[in-house]
Amino acid sequence: MTGSAVLRIAVLSLGIMAPLEAQEDFRAADADRPIRVEDAYPLKLYEWEWQTGGRAEVAKGGDYLFSELLELKVGVARNWQLGLELHGSQERMAELWRNGLEEFGTHVFYNLNQEGRRTPALALRADIFTPGIGDVGREDIGARWRVILTRSYSRLRVHFNGSYDWATDADGGDLWSAGLGFDYPIGLFSKAVLGDVYSEIPVDGGDARVWAEFGTRFQLTNSSVLDLGLTSRLDQWEDGSPNIGIVIGLSRVFGIAGLVKIPPYPNPRID
Repeated sequence: MTGSAVLRIAVLSLGIMAPLEAQEDFRAADADRPIRVEDAYPLKLYEWEWQTGGRAEVAKGGDYLFSELLELKVGVARNWQLGLELHGSQERMAELWRNGLEEFGTHVFYNLNQEGRRTPALALRADIFTPGIGDVGREDIGARWRVILTRSYSRLRVHFNGSYDWATDADGGDLWSAGLGFDYPIGLFSKAVLGDVYSEIPVDGGDARVWAEFGTRFQLTNSSVLDLGLTSRLDQWEDGSPNIGIVIGLSRVFGIAGLVKIPPYPNPRID
């Protein structure tokens, strides 16, 4: 078999097997999949991913909140990621139902440095949100600036997220948020457990909102990951009502072969 033939077979094999790189995607801590805290690592160069999922929460008094997310993101350059999002919502408050598209979002994610022996991985994320549609739709443009740290301790990874959200009074006003989370792989089963504590504090001095969350991510196929989680709004615990919610979602990575440039093989002459 000639060298060029071997190369063609190898390139074809790489194209077919490219999704295998996603076998470690179950370790990714993506925002809301299933916890709010995310890790400091973007997608790989030219890697694409779509995510979809929902969150259902039951509050005291029979109020309900259902939210859905559809997101598409891509690694556009080394250490850079871009994403587009749709956020839907349905809620029942005081026996009144409201629904619609809460907001449209886009984000830029940049990893400043990988984790070192003494330093954590560090990333910055900037989000812009535009008005939505329907009863629950956002009224005005808003933005978020987030700092993300990830540090490994053997197989355990710990993540810190700190954010500032800009929003008009019609959309709830500005707020600070912070979260501390973790992920830990389980044996040889392509599964990880995740958990976090996350808080939002209105800048105008309103009451803080605090969540505790726990969940799992596991590999369904070489390119697909299912996430499941439980969440509880701690600041609303009253009279033994834990305000429990559930989270479920699906993620899938893929690639577009035409975007990956393969240099020409020199095919040297054999004397």
